[in-house]
Amino acid sequence: MFKVDVMLNISKSSKHMSVAGDVVTEEVIKEGELLAHQTRNFTFAGLAMVAVTFGLARYGFGLFVPDISRDLSLSPDVIGLIAGSSYIGYLCATLSAAGISRHFGPRVPIVLGGVTAGLGMLLVGFSETGLGLLIAIFIAGTSPGLSYPPFSEVIVRQIYKQDQERTYAWINSGTGFGVAVAGPIVLFSAFDWRSAYMIFAGLALLVSIWNFSTIRTDVKDVTQDKQPSDQRVTPLDTGFAAVIKCAKARPLFVAALGYGLASSAYWTFAVDLLYDAGDAENTRIIFWSVLGTAGIFGFLAGWLTSNFGLRGSYCALMVVTAVSIGALPMIATSNYAIFASSAVFGLGFIVTTAFLGMWSLRIFDWAPATGFAITFFLISLGQGIGPVLIGLCLRNGVEMDWIFGLCGLLCLALAFIIPPRADRCPIDGNVVKRAKSVFFSKN
Repeated sequence: MFKVDVMLNISKSSKHMSVAGDVVTEEVIKEGELLAHQTRNFTFAGLAMVAVTFGLARYGFGLFVPDISRDLSLSPDVIGLIAGSSYIGYLCATLSAAGISRHFGPRVPIVLGGVTAGLGMLLVGFSETGLGLLIAIFIAGTSPGLSYPPFSEVIVRQIYKQDQERTYAWINSGTGFGVAVAGPIVLFSAFDWRSAYMIFAGLALLVSIWNFSTIRTDVKDVTQDKQPSDQRVTPLDTGFAAVIKCAKARPLFVAALGYGLASSAYWTFAVDLLYDAGDAENTRIIFWSVLGTAGIFGFLAGWLTSNFGLRGSYCALMVVTAVSIGALPMIATSNYAIFASSAVFGLGFIVTTAFLGMWSLRIFDWAPATGFAITFFLISLGQGIGPVLIGLCLRNGVEMDWIFGLCGLLCLALAFIIPPRADRCPIDGNVVKRAKSVFFSKN
């Protein structure tokens, strides 16, 4: 985003403004205002896309687990398998999103993600069997895998460096908006999960159209020529191999996988846990809406890193998220306590995933889309494995209390895997040579 943070001396008879001895023409000011306007539009459109793909298509299933289980006569292990299929869909889509973005630009996979979200949720509304529901949830699950990683490329290439983390934090908080709006939609649809999913699908279509009209088709670096030469970054078409081989990224990858595992219990089985504890349907709806509303404040991730640094903020949020997960079974009969837990988890989850994304962008500023995709691939891998394992444990008599307790302990352990101070991965010289040779052969 274009900023002028110095005093301007404007003369009535002059069409120029002097800024610290330099001349800034009206055309430059207009360009800055245009870039600021484009940044705002992109941020809100991206936030809405994350809301429908993550908040509704991916995480919305957890809100309806008790009702869907009852209506379709599904056992806990089958529910775990269906929930896991959403994350497997995400993994499959993530593997292709970076390649699609490189060949067709980021707008194509982003909009395609919105379309698949709408299609998948529409099919959920018509599902009559467990197999049909699994296929629908799988399709819906591909949507964030397609749309989310390409946002990092747009941010790095078209948003000024000083505004990148703040823009990303706002977009990432879209999950909270999506989860929060799910509750009122369920109330509006008279607690009918089929009707709610139909409404979700309609919202996904509208958001897809919005992003199609907002995101620019070119990926030209509009910020690089205005950055000091020592701050310029040239994203390279490196592929996955160069990113995976980076030794400094291994703590990030371990943290991402572990966090996916730890958080999966809450997203998939928290409402079911409250149902077993005897909580009323309205209480469960409020619980879910509080979770999402708290997640909206995930935009504070940028403020936290600016004021307290990534290391300290990441560690603190991991700890509070661990407490919210592990304590839920012990407080399941107290409304105020479960609302507090959902608020802490909602904020903690969104902010912590934002921290993992920022950690990735700092390490892989030379391959932002690929590094970002792998990081969130691993989060989703953990979230895909988690529900399946939990379902099998429940089928074999393991108590839900123990499952949530172990997930809380895992999350607590991840607080000790913190971002290093010198966290940028060096660019392999051979990678640069190959990337340059490809670039010049195409041009």
